[in-house]
Amino acid sequence: MKKRLIALLLVMVLLVPAGIAAAATWYRVNTTSLKVRFQPSEDSKVLGSYRKDYALTIQSTKDGWSYVTFSNGFQGYVQKKFLTKASSYSAWIYKDDTALRRGPDGGFAAIANLARGRKVKVLSHGSLYDYVDAGSMGTGYVRNSLLSKKKIAPSGAESTTTLVTGGDYNAWVMGSGNVNLRSSASTSSPVVASYAPGTPIYVISHGDTWDYVTVEGNTGWMMTRYVSTSEPAPTPLPDADPAPGDTSYVAYVVSANKKPVNVRKGNSTHYSVQFKVPYSAAVKVLKHDKTWDYIQYDGKKGYIQNQYLQLAKPADAGAVAEQDPNVTPTPVPAFVAYNTTVRVNDLNFHKRMGNWSSNVDGVGRLQAGWAVRVVKVVTDKSGIVWANVEYTNADGKTFTGWVQKEFLN
Repeated sequence: MKKRLIALLLVMVLLVPAGIAAAATWYRVNTTSLKVRFQPSEDSKVLGSYRKDYALTIQSTKDGWSYVTFSNGFQGYVQKKFLTKASSYSAWIYKDDTALRRGPDGGFAAIANLARGRKVKVLSHGSLYDYVDAGSMGTGYVRNSLLSKKKIAPSGAESTTTLVTGGDYNAWVMGSGNVNLRSSASTSSPVVASYAPGTPIYVISHGDTWDYVTVEGNTGWMMTRYVSTSEPAPTPLPDADPAPGDTSYVAYVVSANKKPVNVRKGNSTHYSVQFKVPYSAAVKVLKHDKTWDYIQYDGKKGYIQNQYLQLAKPADAGAVAEQDPNVTPTPVPAFVAYNTTVRVNDLNFHKRMGNWSSNVDGVGRLQAGWAVRVVKVVTDKSGIVWANVEYTNADGKTFTGWVQKEFLN
């Protein structure tokens, strides 16, 4: 009888789905700014940093260093002493329109607004924010003061997604160089992966500035200007049978911002920059490889990422190289202020342009549907578009501050 019971238990174990049998063990960042490195060494290149309460899983640990995967898919080495094993349990949303965010801070975009009484699975309990699985609404971060371990009766309201409308179509990456796929709709968010022009993508939802897309198994945000619904023409390759004794060919340097491109000592960004080649300049490709080409320019040799090379001379090469400095440029029309509304809940209303700035006193955060007047639009050095807006409260008092323009309708 005992042998039969053991055999039955073994069969039941084999029938458990792999995802359940190998359920992830979650950890959380327990320090203000955790540096993520390329190798397990304090001398290694820093790939990024993550704030307190960010959830992650550990792939391996050795000599005090862990190779980890964060909740947004970013990977790298961190010191294990800055990680705390997280507790997991069921909880219920305490308040209607509770934001489910992409990161553990009010500055991260909300992917959904959860209704009171909705049950969630807390995967990682943090000091201020919990990383939760909200079922059909997705996984994200909720301020833990808005969660209850005791069951709460539903309010009757519906949980809603905040993803922009439109989408469900095929497209392609466009541009003269690799385009970043990011974990959230911000140029300051971590890069999930980079993709070459012509890479097929699937647009889940489309917005004015950012598209939510899937590329080669990765899902994230890509700037709309780099997404095209027109299939690109195939890029011509060098002749398969070059002239005897000569395997080189000519290519032209291109870049999205039309700035010079780095040429390095070796075939990696870890090598030092030897010199730069201007936009549209012709170079001699001495050796072509998958990612890096060995080139010669103006008597100097080095390695350049071949995403910045093309066989055809850029159509605007002449205009860029021969621009007449005496020609007066076309005047830029004056900005015309306009009225609009906020698109998301808990939008930070900064005193100054930049995520580092505190919120405007007396307002704090703006809520979805609130009316604002846009009086100025500025793009910062990192590419984030900021709107200088005026907000008038119910008492008729007007406040002025900065918000990221992508969160306005």
